[in-house]
Amino acid sequence: MKIVKDFTEGLSRATRGFNLKEKLEPNLYPKLEQLRTRGFVVLDHLIGSETIMHIQADIKRRFEQDLDITFPCLAQSRIDAERDQDLIAKNFLSTPDALKQRGLTFSKDDVESYDQMVSDFQPSTLTIPMPSSTEYYNLWLDPMVMSLVSAYMGFVPQLTEAYIRRNFPCTYRVMNHYWHRDTNHADHLLKAFIFFTDCDISTGAHHYIAGSVQDDRFRDKVYFTDDEINSAWPIGSDDHMISTVPAGTIIIEDTRGLHKAGSPERAYRDLGFAVFLPPNHFKKSQSYYSISQDT
Repeated sequence: MKIVKDFTEGLSRATRGFNLKEKLEPNLYPKLEQLRTRGFVVLDHLIGSETIMHIQADIKRRFEQDLDITFPCLAQSRIDAERDQDLIAKNFLSTPDALKQRGLTFSKDDVESYDQMVSDFQPSTLTIPMPSSTEYYNLWLDPMVMSLVSAYMGFVPQLTEAYIRRNFPCTYRVMNHYWHRDTNHADHLLKAFIFFTDCDISTGAHHYIAGSVQDDRFRDKVYFTDDEINSAWPIGSDDHMISTVPAGTIIIEDTRGLHKAGSPERAYRDLGFAVFLPPNHFKKSQSYYSISQDT
């Protein structure tokens, strides 16, 4: 199976027919080198732009008026510390159906308004699939992002997932709020994080350990605690990166390295996600977003 996988990905690269680094603007060479050596790079060219401000307003409307949210959602208010100890112990790594059977989720039929939803169910995360409009696609496939992603990977990848998450303060951290490595692909994987709110420690800053893609430590479990990771890379050390950034920032990461989503202590955090993987011409990937013919 690995031979077939390597062949199909090699075919994808070979059929592109050009040197991606030669297509890179010279001013992006240092950013590409940082992405290669440190596993991440920060882009600030869209901070304060009309594009970001317009999409910020649209995201707010979709969350708070249209309730254009993926249901069912986990309700922190329905978690019982004793009854649900098994789920708490595995960081709620489960399926939506299993959580629903435990009575831990809510659906759109349970929602009267945004304020009622947040108050009654205390969700830790709400998710919007990326809307099918040219404005969103032009941002998710931003030319600078795609230049760096393609040059890093050595081929033009596929955008396999695209969505926006709103995270709230919560009693129980869930899955990606613990340190982990993404395992979508063993060799080629990049994520772009698009910040739609100002972010600091109190509003759920993202954490990443620079250089950890090639580090053999912390690979024996799915999730790791703050104490475990901080024992090797304390907060404040050169390799423990914390995304204290303004809205409009885009961070590209090789998320095979150690990272975690911060948990807000106040307000909320709106963050867009773009996941890039190798194209596979012989296998149709599951779609995590939709695109209309008009778009």
